[in-house]
Amino acid sequence: MQIDQLILGKYRLLEFLNSGGFSSVFRAREEMTNRTVAIKALAKTAYPASRMKFLLTEFQAMSQIWGHPNIVSIHTVEPGEGDYVAWIVMEYVEGKSLHDLMQEGALSLTDTLNIGLDICRGLEEAHTHKIMHRDIKPQNILLTTEKQAKVADFSIARIFGETTEFAETMAGTRRYMAPEQHYGAYDYRADLYSTALILYQAVTGRFPFSGENKEIDKKKAAGEIEEIHRCPEVLRNFLQKALHRQLQERHQSASEMYEELDRIRQDEYVKQASQLINASVTSNNSRLIEALERYRKTFRLSLADAERMNQNLFFQRRQKEEGIKRGKLAAEIQRHYTLATRYIENQDYPSALAEIHRASHLSIDDQGVTKTVDNLFKKLSTAGVILPVSPTVEEIAALIQKLPENENAVLREWLEQPRSLPEEKITDVTPIQPRIRASGSYRLVIEEASPEYLLDQVHSDIQYPHEEEALRIFRQIQIYEQQGRTRQCHTLYRRLGRFYQKQANNFLKKDDLELVANCYTRARFAYTVAEKQRLARRSAKKGGVYYTRLARQFELQRSWEEAGKSYILGGYNHGYANMPSLVEECHRMATVCYFNAAESAHLNGELQTAYDFYLLILAIGEKMSVPTKMISEAQKLMSEIPIEN
Repeated sequence: MQIDQLILGKYRLLEFLNSGGFSSVFRAREEMTNRTVAIKALAKTAYPASRMKFLLTEFQAMSQIWGHPNIVSIHTVEPGEGDYVAWIVMEYVEGKSLHDLMQEGALSLTDTLNIGLDICRGLEEAHTHKIMHRDIKPQNILLTTEKQAKVADFSIARIFGETTEFAETMAGTRRYMAPEQHYGAYDYRADLYSTALILYQAVTGRFPFSGENKEIDKKKAAGEIEEIHRCPEVLRNFLQKALHRQLQERHQSASEMYEELDRIRQDEYVKQASQLINASVTSNNSRLIEALERYRKTFRLSLADAERMNQNLFFQRRQKEEGIKRGKLAAEIQRHYTLATRYIENQDYPSALAEIHRASHLSIDDQGVTKTVDNLFKKLSTAGVILPVSPTVEEIAALIQKLPENENAVLREWLEQPRSLPEEKITDVTPIQPRIRASGSYRLVIEEASPEYLLDQVHSDIQYPHEEEALRIFRQIQIYEQQGRTRQCHTLYRRLGRFYQKQANNFLKKDDLELVANCYTRARFAYTVAEKQRLARRSAKKGGVYYTRLARQFELQRSWEEAGKSYILGGYNHGYANMPSLVEECHRMATVCYFNAAESAHLNGELQTAYDFYLLILAIGEKMSVPTKMISEAQKLMSEIPIEN
């Protein structure tokens, strides 16, 4: 075949790429579509008449996996002519093979993990359709310009039938074969062994077994992996299992191998994101968001998975900070009490009283109680009360009895309150009466309010200059409505919608996401009343996008309640724009945020607040087609809170 030759009147050969014992591969152009393709020409000498039926069977079986993103797609198979029995027309992968990339040096851990996950996905698809590749090697792993891996060249693949589970013919590239391929029956797991070999080679820059073919075969059979210390520590256990000499000790399926690599990938993301988050206490939130997004893309994680891990990291950091803060507070209180004890031993009662007063300031967080206690200590210090070195309960009670009745009652009430720190378990909890308004307000805002009513409500509280102009337009609308002038009302509603759209663009330049989302939502209300549904849906879509972005900012600030509200408003807008998948995602994220808020309140003994958040989570769950784990967790934790009948 010659370069620039036209095949079948529609494929022009542009470049010779490579050849093997069974075929030659060319880059070509499909003349009718100007599409670049790869053409594999199968030589007749490799496929005599006796093998043709097997070749056709393989084509038919492989047609089931050609559309997978991690397998090189085959567009069609054309009948050959001359020295070639067939031409396989495939997608042209604009990139290098893994072999070419490895010639440049060892790969990073991240690239190795991503490529390994891609290979596992491709093999999982093939194995599901009873196809074993049998020749996994770096040359048969093609990479796009984004380093997405695609498994190529199924020319010696084994197609298992209904009753066959093992292959017996030795086939493949000897260097990358599994030990069992040399000795008889083998199955899909041989592909996984070959995958582990190339991952070791990719991340270290060397093959795990040295020597000639026979020596390598012996080392494989003995499981003698050389210089495993060259591998990153997080991959060592994985590779020792994947390259184990005993078949039953290895990964038993492509999905099992994928899951372990995915766990390693997520652990590495968490490790790096944790360092970034912990180092960004005083940094700009927008920069932190951008950095986390870069990490997410580098590790090719889904947005939902990355957000889940980020939320856990922020929660852990907050818990650590709060623990340190509580520890410092407890130490400071103890210091004052220790000093007070020493002063009492030295009969320096005014100083002891002063230290106890300082300790009380640290212990009490209620301003009203603090003021009362300040007055009590002031009167005690001016009354010249002499405390005994070791006062008895009766003596302390006698001092309390001398206080004025109103201050006596306040002090008694304060003394009766539990003094445990927030992290201690609360054993005696006063039953609470839940406030059902949490779920009720959700339904009111989301389901029942009309756009006219909502516009009336938002214009009743003027906070920003632009709202004054909006209010002026809205008041004219109300006058027209009273006069029954419907057409003029619709005209002004459209004007109000355009006004809010313009304001949204202005606030976008200032990066004020809350006002951007707010203005787009108000524009939707106005366009809805004006019966401009296309404009209303467009505004709703933008409102949903910006409320979602705002929610993510609140998450990074660990403002869980505000994040939950923003996700709900985002879902509300997406619902109007008829985008159910985004509504579901917003509701899912809202349950996560509200659960974090509830959990924090629960840990701090704020049971009423926690209960209200749990109710809100359940109300959101009623809107979801697939309830999240947070729904069941909320139900479980609600049952632990005592409620008055």
